[in-house]
Amino acid sequence: MHIFLTGEIRIGKSTALQRFLKDTGIAADGFLTEFDTSGDMRKLYLKRFDTESAPTERWLVGKRSSNRMTVYPPAFDTFGTDCVASAGKRKIILMDELGKMEETSLLFMDAVLNKLGGEKPVVGVVKMRESPFLDKVRTHPKVNLIWVTKENRDDIPAKLSECIVKM
Repeated sequence: MHIFLTGEIRIGKSTALQRFLKDTGIAADGFLTEFDTSGDMRKLYLKRFDTESAPTERWLVGKRSSNRMTVYPPAFDTFGTDCVASAGKRKIILMDELGKMEETSLLFMDAVLNKLGGEKPVVGVVKMRESPFLDKVRTHPKVNLIWVTKENRDDIPAKLSECIVKM
């Protein structure tokens, strides 16, 4: 079974997931997204979870300037797909986070759906936005959704621990 957190933007989904991983020490691989807000343009990077190095241009999946996001599909096709496809060597696979930008890459979406069809537990974050890809993730028969709210976000790490123990 897989667990995905969902909820409003900036409610604390990724923070809860990171706290769960830190508190439990459970070994994970997979990917996370990271914004670089230095400079005049926000850059969004996809990076391997088990890598401490600073993001490189190869990992750049998007740039936001003047409220407009430019997506770089080749980064999802190559690096992103490899991050997902090669994940699974540790106890859980991390996918933080899945959003609408990923719909620019059939290879990446197929890799994600392939992992969801597998037995290795996946824990991640999925945006609430409607899209064919995100709808497939949220309604996948092996996916359990946990809604994160202001009221429950501090309890989410313990809830994830409880769920992972049952896996």
